[in-house]
Amino acid sequence: MNISEIYTVEMYGFRGGKKNKRYSANLRSYELVFFFSGENIVHFSGADLKDLPDCIRYLPKGENKGEYRVEKISDESLCVDIFFDTDCEMPPNALCIYNMCELKPLFEKIHKVWSAKKPGYYTESMSVFYEIIKKIKIHTEKYSTNEQRQKIFPSYQYMTENFDKPDFDYKEMCVCSGLSYDYFKELFIKKYGVSPVKYVTALRIEKAKELLITGHYTVSEIAYECGFENVYYFSNVFKKIVGVSPTAYRKK
Repeated sequence: MNISEIYTVEMYGFRGGKKNKRYSANLRSYELVFFFSGENIVHFSGADLKDLPDCIRYLPKGENKGEYRVEKISDESLCVDIFFDTDCEMPPNALCIYNMCELKPLFEKIHKVWSAKKPGYYTESMSVFYEIIKKIKIHTEKYSTNEQRQKIFPSYQYMTENFDKPDFDYKEMCVCSGLSYDYFKELFIKKYGVSPVKYVTALRIEKAKELLITGHYTVSEIAYECGFENVYYFSNVFKKIVGVSPTAYRKK
């Protein structure tokens, strides 16, 4: 996961006041929130999430449908919210992960570093944020069942070894695990948060970015090397995900 920017790190404390707070569901950045204390019910884009102490809440950026309303259960609450962006595929739905007490000192640290604004604060904040992401990944991996990992691993291995081939075959990928595509997709999304198709596309785009940086290949050659049908489709997908065309990315 590549964090392209941290916009701000804010601490929010609530005491008393209205029982319901409403916000716009169309978020300009991703948000990762750690709760030190308090209890809320969050209604976001059709999902109902419960904030509890030592839990983290993730909110996706973009045009999310429906309301974003925080219903306060306790009178007081305290949390730290990281507003960030990334050029990687992120889960499209809001979610909460519980029992994350090991993240408390890291969220305290990133808020302290960011607020102090001492020389080098941004680099240090980015380092702490990557440590937070690492611990979340370890935590979620721990609670992903061995049975599920074993079921999809042969197909995942096929994916990582063949994603850049123009004739990449999703049916053949599932045959490796003896699963139907629909069931494989269900297990894959549970583990990685995105569909197999989006994951393969992300792998192709990451390889394309690496090849663009070398300056040794034309855009057409890179499209072929990364498994895209043609350079026009590659350019459209690249710009949609990265935000700029392949040529502009290389110049940048």
